[in-house]
Amino acid sequence: MHNQSTIYSQQNPQLQQLFEQAGNSRKILCAPLDYAKAHHTTLFCNALGDILKKPFSVPNCAEGAQRLLEEVKKTAHHSGISLKHVFFGGEDLPSYAQNFVQRLHQEGYLVLRVNAWEAKRKRENYQASSDQLDLLGIAKALLDRRGQPAATSDSIHQNLREITRARRRFVHEQSGLKNRIHTYVDRLFPGFLGTSSPVGAFSKVSLQLMEKDFSAAQIASKKPSALTKRLQQYGQADAQETVRQLQTLAASALHCSLEQRLIWQHSLYCHVQLFNKVEELILTEAKEGAAWLAQSPGAFLTSIRGIGVVLAAGLTAELGHPWRGLSSLCSYCGIVPSSKQTGGPDQPAQTGHVRRRCNRIAKDWLVQSANKIGLLGPEELQQQYQQLKDNGQHADFVMAKRYLRIGKDLMHRQALYLPKALFQKESSAAERAAYYLKLWPTLLNKWRPLASPEIVFSAKNPLGQWRQMVQEAYNISLPLSAQPPQSDANQ
Repeated sequence: MHNQSTIYSQQNPQLQQLFEQAGNSRKILCAPLDYAKAHHTTLFCNALGDILKKPFSVPNCAEGAQRLLEEVKKTAHHSGISLKHVFFGGEDLPSYAQNFVQRLHQEGYLVLRVNAWEAKRKRENYQASSDQLDLLGIAKALLDRRGQPAATSDSIHQNLREITRARRRFVHEQSGLKNRIHTYVDRLFPGFLGTSSPVGAFSKVSLQLMEKDFSAAQIASKKPSALTKRLQQYGQADAQETVRQLQTLAASALHCSLEQRLIWQHSLYCHVQLFNKVEELILTEAKEGAAWLAQSPGAFLTSIRGIGVVLAAGLTAELGHPWRGLSSLCSYCGIVPSSKQTGGPDQPAQTGHVRRRCNRIAKDWLVQSANKIGLLGPEELQQQYQQLKDNGQHADFVMAKRYLRIGKDLMHRQALYLPKALFQKESSAAERAAYYLKLWPTLLNKWRPLASPEIVFSAKNPLGQWRQMVQEAYNISLPLSAQPPQSDANQ
């Protein structure tokens, strides 16, 4: 956690500890790295900024990593620096440098990730850019003790981030496919995906119909009995009435020519096949993300009404654990406006717009979550959300900040969300037990489509440890089966 009682609250605590252990700025070796696909450029300096070894390049391969490690050992030995006081750092880690950084981690070295914007500000020349200027900017940022640990493949949250971002890209691709499918459907059967259609847009039935013999003319000319049988095979409820409405809509639609219909049907078939595959991949990634989320304290976010597994996984992946201070988190997620105050304490602060420089993916997950809480969340939070909207405030941003505060507390306490009334001294253990018994089926239903309850609530995972503790403390039973939970006293 970042220390809020120091003016250097944004400094990296691991780097602070390394500087304290070294005790002397001359006994620290900093190795900034400028990553490139073929060759990385680096230099060695101490904490005073004295260059111990001028810039040189190493190939991005096993031989290059070994050469860099050997150069570090030689320079450290020559300067009387312990290898425990050597650290590396570079700008945001690209994919082609991850294995190289992992090799440094395996040797026990601290490797940090410096924000590229901060490194640029440290450069001596804003108008020019070169490997040496970039290296100096990175080195200055590192010596200011800024930076975050570089991502490693063995981190739960890093793996979760890879999965949730992959799912997010598939969702964006699916949205693009929907737009292209709409284009072909508007030509072949206008209105089929509209609000007046008896078949839900992009439902299983609509996708099945679009795969074969799909056009307004063909749908209108089919025998109602044959089309009804086809819809029944697809699982459509009240298929006969659906067919009647569908053929009425088809008869009133403008029909395309035969030559155009054939090529458009072929293209539509290909797009529907791709859409189905992308939808399958989205579900696969969601299941994989659920398995990793179950291993993280972020799983407790699903105990908040309105927050599902996908939303909890997305935010947990971007923010990690333990989370930073609330003010830093809000700024990082871009949900607070800029503020400027000058001219003495009597002058009020000027509030500006929300800065664009933030983690936009985290902001997206957070605002989505806040909106869901406002619409479907706990009753007291729904009331607050509606009051904010009635007052003309930015309800999503304010609720997002409250969600961050609640989520941070849940992850820290390793506990489920409790309504405010159950935190009062007047509340009894029996009331809390009754709340857990009522919440339990809902929690199971959130997880069951994506992950087995036996895995999610296993003893090695946070939710499993909570379940075991609550059952013992309140003498209740929270079964993993579909049966409703019961109190042992009533069995």
